[in-house]
Amino acid sequence: MSYFLPIDKEEQLVVVLALYILERLGVRSPKKIQVLRFIKARQLITFYDDDSALRSTGEEKWMNDFAWAREDAKQKGLLQMPEVGIWRITETGKSWLVERAKRWSELYEKNSSSSIDFLTRCRRVNKMTFTHMILIGRGIDVGKMPTTLPDPQKFAAAPSEPYAAQSANN
Repeated sequence: MSYFLPIDKEEQLVVVLALYILERLGVRSPKKIQVLRFIKARQLITFYDDDSALRSTGEEKWMNDFAWAREDAKQKGLLQMPEVGIWRITETGKSWLVERAKRWSELYEKNSSSSIDFLTRCRRVNKMTFTHMILIGRGIDVGKMPTTLPDPQKFAAAPSEPYAAQSANN
């Protein structure tokens, strides 16, 4: 199977996405553990059986993998570490994420069934990540936890409608 993105790129995207959402929730400079717990609590990734295995650092495998993804994102200027253990999204990171989210949203609007093919070609990115990206691409607040993908026809009719109102109509 060919994957949509290399796994490390998927993990970078999820780190930047988590920082983007956390900032929208008023958490501008979260600690590493806050970001990782948020990713897990918000179910932003697909977990595998071996993800809970401990690495030599004492961290679970998935947490260690995401720490490396953070380092790669930092090297690209998508986030910064103003202090040891503190992660913060940069303006470049916000623009990078929103641009990708807009592209994902456009593709989803053209063919909503393509999301199934897309998700089968991802290893870490899952439906929750995808949903957040679509909402961001449409300029919809992602502070509240989305539970379903919005209907693409409703998207086109009311792109700035708050997510909560769309959910109520489904």
